[in-house]
Amino acid sequence: MNRQVVSFLSLFGLVLVLSVYYILLPTNLFINVPSTDKEVGTIINPSQDVYFETLFYELDAKHQEVIDENLAIVVSSEVSNQQKEVALNAILSEKEIISLENTLVGLIKEEGYSNVYVEYLDNCIKVVVKAEEVTNEQAAAIFTIVFENSETNLIPELEIIS
Repeated sequence: MNRQVVSFLSLFGLVLVLSVYYILLPTNLFINVPSTDKEVGTIINPSQDVYFETLFYELDAKHQEVIDENLAIVVSSEVSNQQKEVALNAILSEKEIISLENTLVGLIKEEGYSNVYVEYLDNCIKVVVKAEEVTNEQAAAIFTIVFENSETNLIPELEIIS
């Protein structure tokens, strides 16, 4: 009986010490795994190309990084209200860019292209389309869609992938 009590108390003490240790451990030491709506092991649709999936993944990561950096500024108590306002405007601007990119992808897909990628860059709007061949009229239609819906004076850059 005495041996059981000693074993129980030593295990209980170990659990207690480890619990306190993990509670007091700084949270920034844990690896932040970005949450996604996709299930792990999702099968890529046959209509989607791995190249385009990679482009979208990198673009989403870039957008999320900009939003996270500015969000850190907003929640920080060490920055001025003016800096927080600039960071909030940057977050709103990034969300508008995401929305416009998604809108352009949808509109260009309605033209009959299965894989479309749109990215706002500093000096142009990059459009990547998967097609065997694109005529001048089809390219002009894509440019028209971009000009009518982008609300900017940026010139589209069209890349065709077969």
